[in-house]
Amino acid sequence: MSTKKKTCQVCGKKAASLTECKSCGRSYCSKCQSPSTKQNFCKECVAMEGVVSKS
Repeated sequence: MSTKKKTCQVCGKKAASLTECKSCGRSYCSKCQSPSTKQNFCKECVAMEGVVSKS
């Protein structure tokens, strides 16, 4: 069984699991998850005004 870690496309660090951002499509680690939303958006997209849809 492989124990390779994937690289976060936001911070560049290795992580066991990544989530895909619904806005930009990049894979990000749990540290790059936006704390202000419970949806799958990276912190960089949430920081840009008007990127995250309300639906």
